[in-house]
Amino acid sequence: MAEKSPDIVQWKKLFEAMSKIKKIAPWEYFEEDDIFAVQNTATGELGFVSIMGAIGEHFAIAVYLGEQGLYGFWDLHESLTDELSYNKVFEVPQLQASFENRNMLQPHEHKLIKNLGLFFQGKNSWPMFRSIHSGYYPWYLDSKEALFLQYVLEQTIDVITRCEDDFSLLMPGDDDTYFLRKGTEQGGTMVWQDSTLTMIPQMPIKEIAVDMQAIGTLKKLVSGDISLEIDLFVMNEPLQDKKDARPYFPYVLLMIDEDTGDIVNFRLLQPLPSFESMWGSVPAEITNMLAQLKILPLEIFVSSERLYQLLSPVTKNLHISLELVEKLPDIDNVRNKLMDFM
Repeated sequence: MAEKSPDIVQWKKLFEAMSKIKKIAPWEYFEEDDIFAVQNTATGELGFVSIMGAIGEHFAIAVYLGEQGLYGFWDLHESLTDELSYNKVFEVPQLQASFENRNMLQPHEHKLIKNLGLFFQGKNSWPMFRSIHSGYYPWYLDSKEALFLQYVLEQTIDVITRCEDDFSLLMPGDDDTYFLRKGTEQGGTMVWQDSTLTMIPQMPIKEIAVDMQAIGTLKKLVSGDISLEIDLFVMNEPLQDKKDARPYFPYVLLMIDEDTGDIVNFRLLQPLPSFESMWGSVPAEITNMLAQLKILPLEIFVSSERLYQLLSPVTKNLHISLELVEKLPDIDNVRNKLMDFM
């Protein structure tokens, strides 16, 4: 079932909020990691707000959604020199309200601006709104997302105005505690108040698939002397199954012989029905790939903390050495060739 699009009243409120933010120019005194939270208690929606633009390139209000969005932001923030960081952006659930050049907007967005009686000119002056689901291409807001983004932008104006006088507002405690604007619905009206929120990291993948038949097959094998590099990475080009459907990025689960550099096996995965379910399927996919080839490796090298955590129980059960390393040279070589080809 298609999600309902925002109505003209919602769009008007979003553009009004963006106009106020543009005049305040909070990126002149905010850094991207000056994070605060906004929560709608009526729906449970929780967003962590980052103001972008301090280095003068991309001016935006990013709203990282929930725990996954928050820790995805910090992972990105700590890996800005990583050449794959651009692709990782699309794995972090978020809403973005940005100021773009005119040619970045789609025809229907220009029509909307005209219907609202608005006019913009110049570089980084045209408001654009996007929704990013984990593993999907940036897409257009639905009505629910537009309402939450409206609340976030309005509370962002409140916070940045107050921070002009007292920036300590954003430092309510330790590194895991965030300043929070908390909204409750009272008599059909949203009432907002200051609060704090402490976040404790949880295991991001809660449902993990296990292929017991494949594990049984592998337990009967004698361990060989083969060492494998394994990684799951996203491709650059999105796919779209149906017209007007949100495009998604395909992922490659790749297995390479560390000694020879040869591809041992691979699978194409989709972030469907969700990004989390795709990652949860990875242990079963890997044991299935190994069982099909009747290979019980001596050791496996991975460079992803998430993949390491997912494979640890399986490799321990099969007495396979699992090592977390900074680089996977053979994987990187194949991935770069794939990217060049596409």
